[in-house]
Amino acid sequence: MDPITREGYEGTGPGAITPDGCAVGTYLRMPAEGEPEIVAAAAGDRLPGARLLELGSGAGRLTRPLTDLGFEVTAVDESAEMLAAVRDVVPGIRSARSPIETLDLTGQEPFDVVLLASYLVHAGTEGVREALLETCRRHVAADGWVIVQREAAGRHEGLPTERRVPGGGLIRAVSSEPSDRGRPGSRSLRVEYHYPDAKWTQTYLSCPLTEQEFEEALAGAGLVVDSYLDERRTWVRARIAPAAA
Repeated sequence: MDPITREGYEGTGPGAITPDGCAVGTYLRMPAEGEPEIVAAAAGDRLPGARLLELGSGAGRLTRPLTDLGFEVTAVDESAEMLAAVRDVVPGIRSARSPIETLDLTGQEPFDVVLLASYLVHAGTEGVREALLETCRRHVAADGWVIVQREAAGRHEGLPTERRVPGGGLIRAVSSEPSDRGRPGSRSLRVEYHYPDAKWTQTYLSCPLTEQEFEEALAGAGLVVDSYLDERRTWVRARIAPAAA
């Protein structure tokens, strides 16, 4: 696959850096923080054995616990280094190297669950959000679920903020500034990842969405909200809209 570049995205630090600025080393260290359990609860009685398409798997931070919870996971990432890490974490995992926007596994059986986490729905590049959601719609079964993680209200306010993570790590959201490098309303975020033996940075574009704008984006891809899964309304279970079924 040809190298990918993403304007407005960059990263620094030791080891491989992906086209969207993510450091493989960072994601190898970061643990899951309750996300797999949210996804499992949303899948309900489809477990065990639900076929799950994990879009943007990274190094397998969620892949291993999702597998342990009974999902049959297919991991997708555009980074060869990230997928190599996933295969180390979950030997024998099904995987596909592709940008999410152009993924086409439609020759396979549709998935019971399609997962778009990590706030990817807020992608700041023109047209990417629409393509991501179309990929979700294209690969989910007619009676399946699309599970999306969206930003909480106020995520771009009150910076800098920081939080501790296991392994002695500190994640610091440094700044969020308006950007003219993406779609209207996009912001450039800078995040630092500090560990006792290494430091990484990532700069990326994010386009905030109100709840109404988010639901309109789903509708544009033929999807509709079924339910919000947490009190902050950052995890969403969607399905194919009746008119699009």
